[in-house]
Amino acid sequence: MCWLSGPAGFGKSAISHAIAELYHQKDRLIGNFFFFRGTGDRSILGRLVPTLTHQLYHRVQKTTCSIENAIKTDPLITTKSSTHQFQKLIIGPIRAASNAIPSFPAVIIVIDALDECDDKVLMQEFIEGVIRTFQENHGLPLRLIITSRVEEHIQETLETPAALSVVHRLSLPDFDARPDIRAFFQSRLSTLCSQKRRLMLDVSPPWPSESDLDSLVEKSEGSFLFATTLIDLISSRGLPQDNLRRALKAEGGLDPLYKRILADAHRDNNFERVIGTVMLLTKPIPIVFLAHLLQLRPADIVQTLLGLQSILMIPGGDNEVIRLFHTSLRDFLTSPGRSPACFIDSPPRHLLIAADCLRVITVRPTDGFFYGDRDMYACLNWCHHFEQGVTNGLGGDDLSDLMSCLMDLASKSVDCWINTSLLEGVGQLEALRSAIRKLKVHLMRYLF
Repeated sequence: MCWLSGPAGFGKSAISHAIAELYHQKDRLIGNFFFFRGTGDRSILGRLVPTLTHQLYHRVQKTTCSIENAIKTDPLITTKSSTHQFQKLIIGPIRAASNAIPSFPAVIIVIDALDECDDKVLMQEFIEGVIRTFQENHGLPLRLIITSRVEEHIQETLETPAALSVVHRLSLPDFDARPDIRAFFQSRLSTLCSQKRRLMLDVSPPWPSESDLDSLVEKSEGSFLFATTLIDLISSRGLPQDNLRRALKAEGGLDPLYKRILADAHRDNNFERVIGTVMLLTKPIPIVFLAHLLQLRPADIVQTLLGLQSILMIPGGDNEVIRLFHTSLRDFLTSPGRSPACFIDSPPRHLLIAADCLRVITVRPTDGFFYGDRDMYACLNWCHHFEQGVTNGLGGDDLSDLMSCLMDLASKSVDCWINTSLLEGVGQLEALRSAIRKLKVHLMRYLF
């Protein structure tokens, strides 16, 4: 195993994508998975091994029989632990293929951003299982490349004495990224200067100066994410030369830059509601669906977020989704100590999203099921937001609007919601039960 570690924005995902592409071209990549927090299936461990198995099945023909036999022998294998699945669906077929092909090359699996997986305990158990697999199979023709931030549950598993015999660590802060970041700034700003020459007639070349380039590189502190965000800031509306001066005044590190961009952004009446919803959705949804959920126009959504284009990916079409350039923005906005002026208080905001979802599905469908894509997010996720919203205790005002929406659901379309939930096979009812249990605890504390 090779563990590539580093802070947010140091380029771990870019490197893992490049490695995956390189070995795909060499026909040696048999699987890849890129975790991403807050995007549904890409943030849970249970999707990892089935995805890798699907890729292995189609990329290495000699593994198909072994995979089929493993599933026939244990039809419920996808309900077992990820470690068990990895042994039966990945390791076993690879071992069988290597025995059948004398010249079988070492194959590669790339797993990016382990820290973005929500299931921390399960992830730790999975890593331990993979380490044991490599310890027990020294000749296995498999190389596993994983990336992550240095988080406790990952570090303490990968740095045990037993793990060190099979884990090779590469720490990105140990490498000097400044020459690459400087080349990046030089290339992008040179292109910008050529594109906006008419606006920069009074600027003496070279632009930017060598000293300005040095300052930008130093501010980036090895973070390509910071460098990219500075480029977007310089390329935004206004004169590039003025934007460069603003960028040069920015403090180093992502938090001060986030604060500056958010402080400069125009805030209309929809700002807190839109940005809070975007940050806490279980997965990104198209602008047109987001507008339907919030009962706004798509143009209202776009107008509200225009000032954040350097930290949010605002698509060109309303049928596309808004994405975070990096999940560090969500961490920043939901941490009161880091973003006091823009803090998103998650539990109350989740309750507001739950109420928005309920308002969408109180309109009863004619055939008894919510089939439309624009209604489906609300139908399948309001329980999640409800459950998250009652996590840290509530006051009466927090629940008043939500209770009104729940009463409307009960009187108008609760059967349609149940029908759709059962059809889709999601854990709605369990989330609802969990929320009710938490409410009971809060009520008992309030009464006694």
